[in-house]
Amino acid sequence: MSKIEHKLEHGHKITFDDAGHRYIKGDDYVIGMTTILKYLAAPALENWKINQLTEAMQYQMKEHLSLDVIDKIIINAKATLNKKQEGVFSIGKVVHKLAEQWLKKDQLKLPEDPVVLNCFRKFQRFWKKNKLTLMESEKILYSTKGFAGTLDIIAKDTKGNLWLIDIKTSVGFFINMIYQLHGYKLAYEEQTGKKINKMYIVRLPKTDDDFEAREFTFQKQHQNAFLGLLHCHKSQLLFNEQSRKFKQSRLLKQRSKTNGKLK
Repeated sequence: MSKIEHKLEHGHKITFDDAGHRYIKGDDYVIGMTTILKYLAAPALENWKINQLTEAMQYQMKEHLSLDVIDKIIINAKATLNKKQEGVFSIGKVVHKLAEQWLKKDQLKLPEDPVVLNCFRKFQRFWKKNKLTLMESEKILYSTKGFAGTLDIIAKDTKGNLWLIDIKTSVGFFINMIYQLHGYKLAYEEQTGKKINKMYIVRLPKTDDDFEAREFTFQKQHQNAFLGLLHCHKSQLLFNEQSRKFKQSRLLKQRSKTNGKLK
């Protein structure tokens, strides 16, 4: 497990816990951008939908299969899904690492996995086509608004424009990616005092399709949406703490009543 402290341009110090992918400032954890963006997916609602679907399938299968067989099918299905998700995340992580090593001219060992290698080659084509120069990569960011993150790449083009680039190996472009870009821009400009001129998402499909690079211009509404999600998370933390105190208070009252009866 590695924890590295980063002294940032605006004087703040952030420790990044690589094992838990967590950001720490002093004795407190700082909300990561990935955590903030999860509020778009409404995880509680999504889990409820999955559970409802599972129960419906169990009900339908009862007429034809024993409960033991049904349980095995569900367990195996969940294991297969988890394995597939881990594989998808792993590909993205390896591609990011390869891109960073190549840009920094570090010693590069090309992967044997053809999907990973294909994605990496697409990134190289994007980079060379746009004649970019690397300025920073895998940069730790912290905003005094109360969030942290790690951006992929800051590059400069031949005209001196500063590009904020986020690499994705996803099947498409989604709104959470746009919010993420705006969060990075906000934190980077606050931290460094430098202005981002262009924001790009570079999608490297795991299929035979070539890279797809899209520029997204700054929109105040998108930035406000990101900050709104940040406030949602802070509100959830507040609710969790209030619930904890309520349960603790109720437990103490119950114990007090029990002790009173014993006397």
